[in-house]
Amino acid sequence: MIKEKEIPLKFEVFSENEDREFSIYSKSEIVNILRTIYTRNTRAALYYDEGKNFALTMLLGMTEYGMWIDPPFNRTDNRSILCSNDIIFVSTHNQAKVQFTATEPMTGIYNGRNAIFLEFPQKLLRLQRRDSFRLYTGQSPLKCIFKPTANLRNFRHEVTILDISVGGISLAVPDTDLNLVPGLTYKNCEIKLPHVGTITATVEVKSEFEVVGYNGKKERRAGCEFVRPDGDATNLLQLYVTHMQLEA
Repeated sequence: MIKEKEIPLKFEVFSENEDREFSIYSKSEIVNILRTIYTRNTRAALYYDEGKNFALTMLLGMTEYGMWIDPPFNRTDNRSILCSNDIIFVSTHNQAKVQFTATEPMTGIYNGRNAIFLEFPQKLLRLQRRDSFRLYTGQSPLKCIFKPTANLRNFRHEVTILDISVGGISLAVPDTDLNLVPGLTYKNCEIKLPHVGTITATVEVKSEFEVVGYNGKKERRAGCEFVRPDGDATNLLQLYVTHMQLEA
């Protein structure tokens, strides 16, 4: 079962740490994200007048240097956008909020209609929150394999994953000697994603708690977050979620 949460198209102000964590500078990756937004006809918002006003829009097309955007129907909004020094573009990509700041918007004709042209940004922020969606593993739960470390050579556990997202996992902690301590990180955790591949990632335990099952038995749970997953791991997670969405 898949639960998705509607992501409001509201621009956000990021802290310095968040800016470093969520920033993407690779032009190819930025173009791929924007191309996905275009091909899926994903809604977007343009904020202007220092973020005080906005207009909803969609991408009309892509070029080698930038993208064409559907202008607002309201002429006043259109003029204000074209006169703005800074425009904040906000959209979504695979249930993650995407935003960047654009300058020097230009007006022109694209496929015989009026349009606004924006150059590709040098930096794009992609914010993946843990609660943006949860993919429940259902009848065939995934497993997270915790591997030995230099300090814990005999440490190896295979733990059932209750739900997974691009941001992290929720675990059913077995009634063994496994003690997942909030705040600690565990490297080289392995998760096999059926039909997609296997990822290796570092996870940080954010919480560990008890729940009471239907039979009255207490069970332990742990909420974990992926720590700076590399591009390959992120892509495989996105492919897996998309595959499961299509099956559902």
